[in-house]
Parts: sequence; C-alpha cells; structure tokens
Amino acid sequence: MHIMRKLILMLFICVGFAVHAYAQEMIGQRVIFKKDSVTVDESQFAMLEMMASYFKAHPKEMFFIGGFTSKSTPQERVDAVCEQRAQAVRIMLQDKYGVDCTHIFAIGVGVSTKADMDEFNEKVEFFKK
Repeated sequence: MHIMRKLILMLFICVGFAVHAYAQEMIGQRVIFKKDSVTVDESQFAMLEMMASYFKAHPKEMFFIGGFTSKSTPQERVDAVCEQRAQAVRIMLQDKYGVDCTHIFAIGVGVSTKADMDEFNEKVEFFKK
C-alpha cells in the first residue's frame, strides 16, 4: 500500500501540477511557516480549524496538501522541508482536529516563487483533485 501511495503521489507531482489550472483547484488559505521551520505555528491554528471543517464536510473527495519553501532554502534541504511541512499539517488535521485523512495526501512540492517576499513562499497549500 505504501508503494502504491507513493506512485500516486509521484504521478500527481509529475502530471497534476503540470496541468494545475485544469486538474485541480487550490482551496482555502495557506499555512505560513517561519523560515526553515517545519512546525505549525499557533497563529495558523484558526485557519487549520476552518480547513478541518471543510475536509470533514467532503469525506469522499481527494485532497492534496502541498508543502513549499522559498528559494533561499539550501537546495539540499528543499525536499525534506517541503515534505515535512505537508506532513505536519496532515498530522495536525488528523490528531488535533479529528479529520479522517485517508483521502488527504501530503506531498513536498518544492521551491515557490509566487510571492515577491520569501516569507510568503514558506507555506503549505491545499488542493482539491
């Protein structure tokens, strides 16, 4: 099962993000992280509670939690930081807010350059498949 899940996630990364506008939509707000942190800050809890309610109301739909970092993160740490951020949010949704996360997948996406300021690229975003 673990191998199949990884294959699905890899397929999503390769295909899903390439056709972002057609395949899925971003939902909710972003969870912002402090530079080099993989711990969800308490200031983000209200937003996570809102997302938990949304996920509970849509138990049959598939969702992805995508972890990002800024271009100032050392290249050798990008994959780990992104993956750990996405996993931290998924675990918190499950453990703190009681969300059944069997339909929610956490993936490390990579470097984001959407925002001009690096601190707004240190984030996790939610996608609906």
